[in-house]
Amino acid sequence: GRNKPVSPIRRNVFLIAFGLGLALPFGLIYAGQALNTRVRGRKDLEKLTIPFVGEIPYMEDNNENRLSRRLRRIGLRKRQYNVVRRKTVVEPQNGNIINEAYRVLRANFEFTAKKYGAGVVTMIVSANPGSGKTFITMNLAMSLAIKQKRVIVLDLDLRKSASSKYVGNPHIGFSNYLNGQCELDEIICHYDNTSLDVIPVGTTPPNPTELLYEDRLGEAIAQLKQRYDYIFLDCPPVEIVADSSIIQTHADLTLFVVRAH
Repeated sequence: GRNKPVSPIRRNVFLIAFGLGLALPFGLIYAGQALNTRVRGRKDLEKLTIPFVGEIPYMEDNNENRLSRRLRRIGLRKRQYNVVRRKTVVEPQNGNIINEAYRVLRANFEFTAKKYGAGVVTMIVSANPGSGKTFITMNLAMSLAIKQKRVIVLDLDLRKSASSKYVGNPHIGFSNYLNGQCELDEIICHYDNTSLDVIPVGTTPPNPTELLYEDRLGEAIAQLKQRYDYIFLDCPPVEIVADSSIIQTHADLTLFVVRAH
């Protein structure tokens, strides 16, 4: 017969290569998932000891062109999370997905807040910027205002002033009040001819953290508790500045916003 090589045996080489071809991708995928410490969904948060209030679906940016949207969907373009909005998406008698999500969030929030009675003060924070904190604040406040509740949003992110943009970012606001330059009634703005009130930042101060130590912050919140059912404090991210630790002494509740991924 014809001489055949003892080694390597082609069949064994193909079997080993086939096995490695299957094992390596699955191994890399498993390792990537095991080492992924990001929040991937609701289940990751429900494992914590704090109560889960609700989830809001991702909202597409209407200003994004079709090509950018397709590139983002196939992973060749990152989502732009720092989109500054100046309009709420919650509307009366609107049954789309995001409005329904806010109705669920509103119901859960009201159940949590009812034990504090009228004038409940809620601070809304996140770990880092771009988490959608202001978007959640304004739309949750609007969903309560639609129910004829007396609601006000106090923009305490004295550096970024994101909530203030919803009312045109006026030059006179809460920082001027803390400095003693005006009174509280002079800086309350009405959002878009609705019953929702907003107190903007006003002039961006050079010393925002020091301003929040002023007694006038507590005095303002005490006045608002007498006049409103819900007071929302839009606070800066907790990882960047110490402002939220100062503000929390005035709050009854804290909503912590976490963006998926």
